[in-house]
Amino acid sequence: MRRILFGLAAFASFVAVAAAQDVTGDLKGPAAESVARYLKQTRIACFTRKGEQKCPIIDMATNASLFHGSFGNDPTPHAVAFVGYQYDQTGNAVSQMAIVFKEASGRWTAVDRADETVGTEPRQVRFGQGVITYVGTVLGPNDSRASPTGHGRFSLKVTDRGVTFSKAGR
Repeated sequence: MRRILFGLAAFASFVAVAAAQDVTGDLKGPAAESVARYLKQTRIACFTRKGEQKCPIIDMATNASLFHGSFGNDPTPHAVAFVGYQYDQTGNAVSQMAIVFKEASGRWTAVDRADETVGTEPRQVRFGQGVITYVGTVLGPNDSRASPTGHGRFSLKVTDRGVTFSKAGR
């Protein structure tokens, strides 16, 4: 019994350390510094042992990736950061958000954020006419939650009013 309890305590400690890692080192490109600052300064709802409160995104981040491009209808440089995060620090569910940035006069500022996006390990990211599309990993028909092998195509519509997530199909 003592071995099991010790093992559980060690695992819980590992999970807490993994969730608290600074993911900003994974960010590369001209918007990386602004994205890192945003993750450190922006607070969102989180659930801890003390109950629901507001936490800096960086404290919940589990991974981050950054892509740069520009829209066909707007040549201004843009970037999108996909950030995996754990809202409930007492559980095991990980969510993902997408934060869109725009460059103006050498400064990158956040346009908006879409919480609860789908498709981990974003790839094949394309900037179109006010839309960012990407392929992400999802659960396949016979997958376990721990080992997803499926993929889906998703999109982020970017306007002056904000960013909206939608599934674009397979």
